[in-house]
Amino acid sequence: MILDKRENTRTDINNDIGIAFNILTYNQGLIQFADGKANALLLINSIFIASLAPFIDSSGKDFSKLATVAIFVFFIFSIVSILASLSVISTRKITELEKENNGNLVFFGEIVKSNNPEGYIHDFHSTGIRNFHESLLKNIFVISKIASSKYSMYGFAQMTTFTSCITWIINMVIIFGKF
Repeated sequence: MILDKRENTRTDINNDIGIAFNILTYNQGLIQFADGKANALLLINSIFIASLAPFIDSSGKDFSKLATVAIFVFFIFSIVSILASLSVISTRKITELEKENNGNLVFFGEIVKSNNPEGYIHDFHSTGIRNFHESLLKNIFVISKIASSKYSMYGFAQMTTFTSCITWIINMVIIFGKF
């Protein structure tokens, strides 16, 4: 139960479960947002690489040292950004988080352990409402950890994409300026 200290009241368990589902949905939305943003970073880096490659190929191999270094730096940052963006999107197995979900009636990995719908229905009905509430709260914790991990990696991917953008601009100036 949630205690409202200002009003000195408690909410009932059904209301708490509703609030918990809203929190769960909110955090799941944050995960989807991070995945979408990481997809955009992948697209941006792909465009940078695709737009620079023909100029490199058509210019031949007669680049100055400055141009060669600029191209190398660009590709390094683009590759790092792509890998970082992919790590945001990719599913990771987090052992300590799986322990948090053990016996969780909300987490899909635990639901399918029942092996059939009747098993899950039995588990659901045999679990008290307080246990279900705790199960839901554990799932919120796990989803929040996943969101935190994704946003941390997304920040790195965003920074490396920004750097690849700057080096892309430098390369375009060098290629078109024939330095």
